[in-house]
Amino acid sequence: MTRETNVSLVPSPQAAEDVAALNERAWLLQYGNPLEARALAKRALDLSRAGGDERSAAYARITLACYEMRHGDRDVADQEAHEIRQYFADQHDLRGQMRASFCLAARLIRNGQPELAYAEIIGYLPELDRADPVDAFSMYNSLGICCCESGMMDDGMRHLYRALGSARELGCNDHLTLILSNLGATQHDAGNYEDAIRFLVEAYERLVTAGVESLAPLVASNLAMCQLAIGAHQAAYDTIQPHMSMDDESVHIGTADSAFFKAIAAHTYTVRQEWDVARKLIEQALEGAERSGDIRVETHCHWVHGLIERGEGHLGESLAALQRAAKNLPRLKDPYYPVQIYRELSRAHAELAQWREAYECLEEFQDIFQRSQGSAARARTQILQIQNELDDAERERDFALMKQAEAERARSELESLNHELAIKVDEIQRLQTKLRDQAIRDPLTDLYNRRYLQEELGNEIRLAERRYYPVTVVLIDIDHFKQVNDRYGHPVGDRVLVELAELMRGNIRGSDFACRYGGEEFCLVLSDIGVDRATQRIQDLLDRFHALVVNVGGKKLKNLTFSAGVAEYPRHGRSGEALLKAADVALYNAKAAGRDRIFEAEEA
Repeated sequence: MTRETNVSLVPSPQAAEDVAALNERAWLLQYGNPLEARALAKRALDLSRAGGDERSAAYARITLACYEMRHGDRDVADQEAHEIRQYFADQHDLRGQMRASFCLAARLIRNGQPELAYAEIIGYLPELDRADPVDAFSMYNSLGICCCESGMMDDGMRHLYRALGSARELGCNDHLTLILSNLGATQHDAGNYEDAIRFLVEAYERLVTAGVESLAPLVASNLAMCQLAIGAHQAAYDTIQPHMSMDDESVHIGTADSAFFKAIAAHTYTVRQEWDVARKLIEQALEGAERSGDIRVETHCHWVHGLIERGEGHLGESLAALQRAAKNLPRLKDPYYPVQIYRELSRAHAELAQWREAYECLEEFQDIFQRSQGSAARARTQILQIQNELDDAERERDFALMKQAEAERARSELESLNHELAIKVDEIQRLQTKLRDQAIRDPLTDLYNRRYLQEELGNEIRLAERRYYPVTVVLIDIDHFKQVNDRYGHPVGDRVLVELAELMRGNIRGSDFACRYGGEEFCLVLSDIGVDRATQRIQDLLDRFHALVVNVGGKKLKNLTFSAGVAEYPRHGRSGEALLKAADVALYNAKAAGRDRIFEAEEA
């Protein structure tokens, strides 16, 4: 990694100060004491400019840009970060590029564009093992948030745990408090409230003990939100109260964090039916959310506003506020807000005697809620797995340290044990890869995979043979999918795959199953349905796919199509292999005929 060295200063009363040390101290304090971080960065900038040290000046400028991104003019911060990143790229300074990209990614995350933020910083991942803990923390933390907010919970949790390891290595209470709060918030969004409370209580205890005022509203908000979710309303009120008199300017918390705190405070007063206080707070929160551009905070504000309006008997205004919240849901990947808002929309429509709309919202709520239960279970399992891996590694290291104290040969023993530990970690990773390959679920779409299809299709045909009913196999291939990846990037391509998978899940019965066959190709196995009815259902699926709109950096990706081939047992084949081959030929013919169509297989 590039280091800051040979800083040139002109003689002055501050000539003895090390500008590199000032920059590093400023970067370290950006979470826990942003005002001090800004003051140190300004001093470093003045000294480096006086000494003609352009690179040190660039390091000071990126710290100031991060400050502006959270507390000031985000457009200025964005422009400054782009300029500084280019400067560092010209200087081949990877560490500087990393910090500038971190600033740009933070802006994109707040704007509800985690996929673009992920694309901005993922290229640095191979360098993080060699990076200083303070930089590794920032990047792992950002990668974790990007993944979690893009629906890639497993990858997100692994990145956040790596950030936790970097924070412990760094030994800075600010960073530990922040990452524990982020881990808790992530588990809350996944519906895993037990682990969320555990992380957030530890974070809250740390900030109370250390007096980290700038992080207090964020941690208190996350903890209170979790307490509200489990029905601990008094506990949420008690968590929020000590911070109600906090002065945003003197503490200088971020605009989005301040808005989030006020939204949660308004929520606690709402459940206590203290409507006047709740309304005043939510108006302030909504103003801050719109000013910061944080889509999650804005969504929360509209949701709570809807609760307040309903509590005061303004049913039409309540519905309007909830509908404003619902407009943001396509940009949020975790199930928490969709579950809450569709439930409240169902109640609002029912109270207005809008029964059809109420039923539709209730159905949407139940579907998302059921999926969120699986998300919570996966989150709990992921935490246990990661913690077990960390515990095993820590036990090995503790043993090595004990051996080091016992004899002069401890150094060589420690090196040997570390080598053995590395081998074990490699073995674990290879085993995990092997297990993932053998699993029945595709990790991206959560559909069944090709191995499951090969095992179950034969069973389904044997059952159909005994019970004398047809089985239809459908192969689906997204048209021009390579162009989507090439033009918009693989994260967007992955989103298209996930969206189509969601449409498939909503278009099959409990007796059917859907698989990701490979790449952009999918397979549906429809039990007790002939080719005619199957074709109608796939046409409906194609129509829904036509109507799909994917937001990409302010633009809309739409008019997506797929081609499909349909084959029926026993008309087109009496084995799974024969049916798949017949469907594949039909799919090929559909593509050759111009795509965006469904072809039936030829008679066997």
